[in-house]
Amino acid sequence: MDYLLVAQIILLLSLSALAIYLIIVLIRVRDVLGTVETNLKEVSAKALPTLDNMEAITTKLRSIVENFDEQMTTLRTSINTLHGVAENVAAFERRVQNAVEMPIMEVMNTIGGIIRGFSSFITRITSSKSSE
Repeated sequence: MDYLLVAQIILLLSLSALAIYLIIVLIRVRDVLGTVETNLKEVSAKALPTLDNMEAITTKLRSIVENFDEQMTTLRTSINTLHGVAENVAAFERRVQNAVEMPIMEVMNTIGGIIRGFSSFITRITSSKSSE
């Protein structure tokens, strides 16, 4: 029976030591959790201004992109207008060329015919004088 009593005492002492050890571990866990809580509070305090700045930056970026889109629309409209003006100028050039080219060619042909006729006339006059 002495062995049973000694075994019970050893068991109770072991359980007491285990309980004390668990109390110490739980105190350390509580300290670590307190440190984690403090760090999280610091991080959240520092993160809020950063998030506010990110929101402001995002708002400014959105505004810049919208302005860029508006400018691109204006640029496209301007390019289309310039394209239309260039087409109109080319069409005007073709109309002017067609309107002016034919009369000039007719005048040139007429002048060429007159010169050939005059040249033939002079050639005949000079050849008829030389044959006399």
